[in-house]
Amino acid sequence: MNSRRVCAVFFVLCLALFFAGCAKKVSPEVGAGQAQGQSAESVGSDELSPVDAGTHPDDLEGVNRKVFSFNDVLISYVFTPVHIVYAGFFPPDVRNGFSNFYRNLAFPVRFVNALLQFKFDKMFKETAAFVLNTTFGSAGLFNVTKNMPCLQSSPEDFGQTLAFYGLGSGTYVVLPLLGPSSVRDTVGLVADSLLYPLTWVQPDATKYAFTAHDKTNTISANMKTYQDIKAESFDHYSSMKDVYFQYRQGLEAE
Repeated sequence: MNSRRVCAVFFVLCLALFFAGCAKKVSPEVGAGQAQGQSAESVGSDELSPVDAGTHPDDLEGVNRKVFSFNDVLISYVFTPVHIVYAGFFPPDVRNGFSNFYRNLAFPVRFVNALLQFKFDKMFKETAAFVLNTTFGSAGLFNVTKNMPCLQSSPEDFGQTLAFYGLGSGTYVVLPLLGPSSVRDTVGLVADSLLYPLTWVQPDATKYAFTAHDKTNTISANMKTYQDIKAESFDHYSSMKDVYFQYRQGLEAE
C-alpha cells in the first residue's frame, strides 16, 4: 500500500471516528493504570464494575464474535505451534532482547504522541531512554535503563492522543489478526504506523521480514497469558473485551 492509499484510509477512518466519538463519549474512570512492561492481559476482567462495562458499546458484537473466533483458531492451531518452535529456538533472554529492540525502534510513536498531549516529562524520559539504550544497549537490544526509575514511563499512542482531546472510543472492534480495539484506537493504529520506522523500510521483503518477526516475538511473549485467560474465562470474548478496555483506561488516566 503506497503512502497515498495509507493517507486516504486514515482520512476515512478519521471521519468515522469523529461521528462515532461524538455520539458515544467514554469517561475513563478506572484508577491507576498498568506500569510499563505489564501486558494488557494481566489485568483481571472481574475488576470491571458494571458501570465501567456499560460505557463501552459493542454495536458490532455479532461480527466481532466471528472475527474473535477466527483469531482464536489461528492462535490455537497456527500461532501456538509457531510459538513452541520459536520459544524452543530462542531462549527467553534473546526474546526479551528482541522485544527491547522493537520497543526502542518505536520511540518516534511515543515521543510524538507525548508531544501532542503536552506531556513534556514523558518526552524527556523517552528521549533519554532512547539515546542511552541505542548507544549503550546495542541499538536497543539491551534495556540499560530498566533499573532507572526516573526514565520509566507508560507508552503513548495516537488513540490516547485522541482521547486526550475528548474523543470517545466509539464501539468495540475485533480486528482480524490484531485482536481487540475500538473505532478510535483503530484510527490510532493507522496514524502510529506512519511514525513507525519499519513502515518505511525498503525493500519490501526486508520490511515484511522484520514485521513478521516483530509480531511473532510479541505473540510468543503473550501466549501464556492469553491461554490462561481463555482457560479461566466463562466467556472468553467478554473477558478479553473487559481486559482490553481496562488496559486502555489505565493508560488514558496516566
